[in-house]
Amino acid sequence: MGSATSCFNSTLYRKTMTRFWPLWALYGVIWAFLIPLNLLNQFFWLQERYQGELDLQSMLTSAALDIPYLLTMGVALSLVFGALAAMASFGYLYNNRSAAMMHALPLRREALFTTQYLAGLSCLLLPHLAVALVTAAAELAFLPMECWGEALAALAVWLLVQSGTALFFFSFAAFCAMFTGHILALPAFYVILNFLVMVISTLLAELMNRFFYGFPGRGWVGGRLVEWCTPVYLLSQACNWNVVQTGESGVAVTREWGLASPSTVAIYAVAGLVFALLALLVYRHRHVESAGDVVSIPLVRPIFKYGVSFCAGLCFGTFTSTFLGWQADAVFLTACVLFWTVAGYFTAEMLLKKSFRVLNAWKGCAAVAAAMALLCAACVYDLFGVESRIPDAGQVASINLSADMGYPMDISGFHLSQITEPGQIQQVLDLHQAIINERDRNGADNYSIYGDDYIFFYVTYTLKDGSTLSREYSSVPIFLDELDKEGSVTQLADQLIQNRGLISMVYNFASFEEQGRLVEAYLTDVRMLPNSLSPEGEDRSTLYLDGAAGEDLEGLWEAVKADFADGSIGVRYLFSDEERLRNTYRTDLRFQWELPLEEQLGRGGQYAPAAESSPVGQTYSSSLSITLTPNASRTLEWLRTFSGLGSQYELVLHDEETAVGSVSTGDTSVAAPYQEAVLAD
Repeated sequence: MGSATSCFNSTLYRKTMTRFWPLWALYGVIWAFLIPLNLLNQFFWLQERYQGELDLQSMLTSAALDIPYLLTMGVALSLVFGALAAMASFGYLYNNRSAAMMHALPLRREALFTTQYLAGLSCLLLPHLAVALVTAAAELAFLPMECWGEALAALAVWLLVQSGTALFFFSFAAFCAMFTGHILALPAFYVILNFLVMVISTLLAELMNRFFYGFPGRGWVGGRLVEWCTPVYLLSQACNWNVVQTGESGVAVTREWGLASPSTVAIYAVAGLVFALLALLVYRHRHVESAGDVVSIPLVRPIFKYGVSFCAGLCFGTFTSTFLGWQADAVFLTACVLFWTVAGYFTAEMLLKKSFRVLNAWKGCAAVAAAMALLCAACVYDLFGVESRIPDAGQVASINLSADMGYPMDISGFHLSQITEPGQIQQVLDLHQAIINERDRNGADNYSIYGDDYIFFYVTYTLKDGSTLSREYSSVPIFLDELDKEGSVTQLADQLIQNRGLISMVYNFASFEEQGRLVEAYLTDVRMLPNSLSPEGEDRSTLYLDGAAGEDLEGLWEAVKADFADGSIGVRYLFSDEERLRNTYRTDLRFQWELPLEEQLGRGGQYAPAAESSPVGQTYSSSLSITLTPNASRTLEWLRTFSGLGSQYELVLHDEETAVGSVSTGDTSVAAPYQEAVLAD
């Protein structure tokens, strides 16, 4: 009679589940409070509050449909309990007696691994199933029959997605468990490897920011690849429960809800199965005697040692230089990086050998220190041309520009996206090149340059091959006497802000017209003229334009657009000099738009609560501010007609002494004595 090879032992499975019952019980209790008990609590509360059958049915259904919102929290729970389940299932590997006893059982390693793996995975999946069954029973009991399909579908989404994330994190933790023989090293390796790529990428970006003028320090190097190698980050994004954008141009035409990226969850679930298979392959060759070692696989030990050394140099080196205030000094930064690289190497050696006698490993330390020194030298001398790299105009598909330059301050910065016109692209490239050409005097380590003003310049190029290039320059000095100097930063920055096409993109009137209904307009910083109640007048008051008799805010809006088209509004000045002060008022004209929240949601706006669960009348609002000028004839005419400008109020130029006598825009009989008195003073 033939014998069969077993890959599973039911007795060992039951023993493991029984021994570690507090783990899966705690996990199940957490989800029980989050879903079925919370749902029942909402059902009872809604039944007491809402008496109308339609309102109650809608609110009960909405509560059931909100279950998938917990998936983002579920990613964090899977991360934590995945590690705990792996520690419970494979904890016998970290004690010599336990490891010897388990491997002495009449079981093949494949059977031992499969049994323990399924026991640990069951600690996560079985509570999911139990919670889903209890929740389904509650929904069938309280919801009307016509809502069962929609509610149970949302519950099924939670069950599948949460089980997929749990599968990935547990499998990854089991994979990490195979490489260590110490119980405390498992969660450490697990957390580190979950975030390692993003951390290293961020540290490299920070190091390059210190060495390379203009290299952006925020974010990380690597883009989408880094996100895929950071499962916690990408799964949290993929598990967002939001409106599915359908219809023409991606605008939602119906209120449909779904996951942000179901395919991402599916890919990670498959990756979990791959990690489980890899863990089995490693387990088959793992030595029982490695129990107690920080790293149990000999092949991985050099990787661990040099990895700790490299990460310690990057992390603690940049931190030390910043803490001591020498982050701009390349020599001192290099010295800090090398010191911590050496310290990290010997620390890793101590952990591997479980001894303080590690100085005889100085040859390996010298090798890794030399490699880090070469990396720092390559950065100092910019051997790869990072600092001076600018794409050719023909390579650029579009530009996103965020700059702080020019006056007046009615717009919060010079923010532009999707610049595609060739002439405008060339202007941005020319200014970027000029900033690089003047880097010797503009660099952060040069404190002897004091400009008449400063600009901030942050640009991201999207190239035609799909790649991106970002650079960031802060506190770049500009000088009044270089306004006419060909090719200077000052001249090119002035030309950029005078480009009316770019200015139109900055103010972007069309986008505000799409925001809904114009509901309010008001003037800031106007002066009330002297009257019987206030003989000396009143400075810096706000004048609201809604509610005035015969007002026409749409007419004011059209007047502003006409003046902008003529170039009499939206005029930019690079410096806050005399020319700017004499040609702009202190007053800003501000418009406010409102749109019902459900309409904004239907147009593809950002996430908002469901309409039936939102306060009645909740709206989405946006605003635009425009600095007025003496040449804005149409706008000033509207204000004279509808706001009392000239008879009750007046606008004041920034250069107040010259402004008081020259700003009158209507009947000046009331204001004349006051103006003469100010001029006399």
